Amino acid sequence: MKIEKPVRSRNNSLGLTPLELDIMKPIWQRCPITVKDVQSAIHDSRALAYTTVMTIMHRLYLKGFLRRSLHSRTHFYEPAVEFADVRDAAVNGMIDHFFQGSRQKFMEFMNGAESESVMKEIREVSSPSSLDETLL
Repeated sequence: MKIEKPVRSRNNSLGLTPLELDIMKPIWQRCPITVKDVQSAIHDSRALAYTTVMTIMHRLYLKGFLRRSLHSRTHFYEPAVEFADVRDAAVNGMIDHFFQGSRQKFMEFMNGAESESVMKEIREVSSPSSLDETLL
């Protein structure tokens, strides 16, 4: 059995594309796992060729999201990053991008209680006068 160490990329972000996330889900659920097993697990939602799944998993390995080991000519993959870490990074990114980093505004949105301050911000951003100023 040969265990390979992942190669770190320049981007150490925990962000995943939708395709990468779909491929990681079965890996988090059941590991170690082969490319063929991942392909079968996601087939209902994404009918991808074996080579496509293999390429994405290799890239995830290079990015440091996966560990892999070789057993008799077959690579077995395991997550190198926990689901909770990826989820938390995605939620924090959403809070930063859509709620100006305010967890309070995010919680108000999630509770359906859009506060007057949030509504005021939306009105200011989308008001015709602010649109006219940006067009000048």
